[in-house]
Amino acid sequence: MVKKIGLLGGFLFLLLSVVSCDKFESTKTITGVWRCKEYYQGGEGYRSYYVSVESYSQIDTNSFVILNMYNLGYDFETIVQRKNDVFTILGSSDVSFAISGKGTFDPVSYTIDWTYSVSGSGISDPVVSTLFEKP
Repeated sequence: MVKKIGLLGGFLFLLLSVVSCDKFESTKTITGVWRCKEYYQGGEGYRSYYVSVESYSQIDTNSFVILNMYNLGYDFETIVQRKNDVFTILGSSDVSFAISGKGTFDPVSYTIDWTYSVSGSGISDPVVSTLFEKP
């Protein structure tokens, strides 16, 4: 009897864990974790890293903050605004960096194709091409 209750409890725990994870791991939302492929100039490879996209209600419901843009760390916040399928970079939380550009969202492949520039603190990258994809 105790063994059956233990097995039933374990099964219920596993079932609830899976259901709970599905709720938060949806790939069909703008917010959440994205895998980035940042292509080097000349197309000779790319570096891969992750960013986190969160809502940024201080401007409006179409604004987001991207943490770790250009792989500068999760404390580096890039503020973007979405209009239809185009994201526009408004700036960053770090005054020592200048970042600007745009990203185009593809609702079919659920990717964002970015072209932007970043400079500051010894970095000068005038043309950055990055693809965001949901893992």
